Amino acid sequence: MAQGSLQQLTDETFASAVESEGVIAMVEFWASWCMPCRMLEPVVRQLASEFEGRVVVGQVDTDQNRDLAHRFDVNAVPTIVLFKDGDPVGRFVGLTGFDKLASAIEEAIEGLSASGAAAG
Repeated sequence: MAQGSLQQLTDETFASAVESEGVIAMVEFWASWCMPCRMLEPVVRQLASEFEGRVVVGQVDTDQNRDLAHRFDVNAVPTIVLFKDGDPVGRFVGLTGFDKLASAIEEAIEGLSASGAAAG
């Protein structure tokens, strides 16, 4: 899977795409029947484009991948979870604007760079 493009993640592909050291990922948990999810999709696509090559941006269809939704306590859609090194570090429930999500991603990138510099 290419990093940067919007990825459709499943129970089978989630771990390899998101849960690795040095990876920052933003994952939208959504459902096809959810109107706010549809309204959020252009924002998620814009984030995938904006952070191409630096961040994994993916979507998990909660109806098709119930185990992942349960594992990350997703009780409402849309829910966006920000991951760093495979661990959840941020959560946004409901419609969330581009600027707020982009800022959270930038903070995670800066944190990863800082921890990498400190470890090196």
